[in-house]
Amino acid sequence: MKHKALLLSVAIAASVMMPVTSTATPVVNLCVAYDLGGPGDRSYNDAVLAGLTKAKKTLAFNYEGFITDGTAADREKRIRAMIAKGCSPILAIGSGYAKLLKSLALEFPTQQFSILNDASIANLNVTSLVFNDKQVGYLAGSAAARVSKSAKVALIASATNSNLEAGFTLGATAAKKKVKVTLKIATTGLTELTKSLIAEGNDVIFVATSGSVTEIFATAVKYNESKKKSADEVGVITIEPDQYLTLTQTNQKYLLGAISKRVDSAMLDLVTSAIKNQQISDILDPVQGIYGRSYGITGGNIEVSIWSPKLQAFKASITAASRTAAKL
Repeated sequence: MKHKALLLSVAIAASVMMPVTSTATPVVNLCVAYDLGGPGDRSYNDAVLAGLTKAKKTLAFNYEGFITDGTAADREKRIRAMIAKGCSPILAIGSGYAKLLKSLALEFPTQQFSILNDASIANLNVTSLVFNDKQVGYLAGSAAARVSKSAKVALIASATNSNLEAGFTLGATAAKKKVKVTLKIATTGLTELTKSLIAEGNDVIFVATSGSVTEIFATAVKYNESKKKSADEVGVITIEPDQYLTLTQTNQKYLLGAISKRVDSAMLDLVTSAIKNQQISDILDPVQGIYGRSYGITGGNIEVSIWSPKLQAFKASITAASRTAAKL
């Protein structure tokens, strides 16, 4: 018995002295480089934060955000601080970080970066998360043409986007063959531009600018409240979360609907892949060598949110148009 007890004590001592190998999965530390303004912008910064907060309910990971003043020097300072903290992946919001990430991806080839709303960086360690603009435009154009009584619809964007513009025109003409489509690019003078479009007979305006659409919407509401009874009402379609709009009981009837991008789906994908120590690497551009993921109608990542009874009347047609747009 003493011999057995001695062997047992030796075995216990040996097991205590043996190195212990941990099988626990390292905790993901995700850092977010917010675009100018940070959370509270009612746009992509808020959408990303909401998406990560939602993902946190079901997944184990840590995240923190850094707010930039928008200058190139400050953006670089923030990203380098994240690298020094050991953040992985690092998510940058917006194309304002693209030039910087191109450089840092080469300098830190083992560091995993992601960028939202940009697909211009051809580095294997950069994941581009984008939404299919052609599908967004098609849905908006289809909805706009169907609800329009004048058969004249317009798009206002803050920058040229060939996919969005082509999709809008394609969707509008597919819904109503004789519709007239007007495309305008502007960042200033939006009140006068909106007045001009209304004067030309456009009774649906698709707003594809960034930030607040108050100026455009207020102009449409003012026209509707003072127009002749025989004149057509003007309605507005927006994109979420690209824009934000303050609605009241008085003006909400003029918001026809919105094309909604599910940023939360992209955040869930990003975190899930990081936890698995994997990278989202769908081929976005085989020629340039750009990888990431493009989110579209398939999977419910681009949706039509219907606000107005006028648009609700065309729900079945818009659902059918969504199936067509999903193939673009």
